[in-house]
Amino acid sequence: MTERSEKVTSRDLDERTESIFEWLHVNSRLVAIAAGVVGVVAVGGWLYTRAQAGKELRAEQALMRAEQSLAQGNVPLAQTDLQKLIATQSGTAGSSQGAMLLAQTYYDKGEYQKGIDALEKSGAARKEFEAGAEALIADGYSQLGKYAEAAAHYKKAAEVTRFKNDREGYLAEAARNFMAGKDTAQARQLWQEVLEDENGVFA
Repeated sequence: MTERSEKVTSRDLDERTESIFEWLHVNSRLVAIAAGVVGVVAVGGWLYTRAQAGKELRAEQALMRAEQSLAQGNVPLAQTDLQKLIATQSGTAGSSQGAMLLAQTYYDKGEYQKGIDALEKSGAARKEFEAGAEALIADGYSQLGKYAEAAAHYKKAAEVTRFKNDREGYLAEAARNFMAGKDTAQARQLWQEVLEDENGVFA
């Protein structure tokens, strides 16, 4: 009985194997096309990853050159390099950091609107730098006396940051700007939000 079952099982397996090979033979063109598509996608993914890595490296190198120019006191050259970096390497970490550094060079000269424009036009909001960029925009608006705009950007920074202490700090800055703009209701609401954590740094 067992020997017979084994023979049946073996025959079934052979028939299934033959069936698979027959299907592959009949549909060989379809299989070849599918294999080709998979290969193209794999190669395309590899090429994209490699190209992106190269772009990130070029952006990092350009950022380092601009930082060296700043260290040597050549602010105009640094600004030119940073503007070129932002224009040619958008979407990279170096470009995001470059936009923030460019804005700071303008802020240092009291050109706050130029700094804000540099950040807002650059698309510097790569996820890991979004909170810092929003806070820097808020700093510029606060210096210009545009307290409502500053508070709005500080609140946005609080929303996107990953760090609890930074969130409370941005909310506190937003509250201070609402107070400076005579919007005490909004300021009070934010201070109450900060006070929810009694052990927080800003409580």
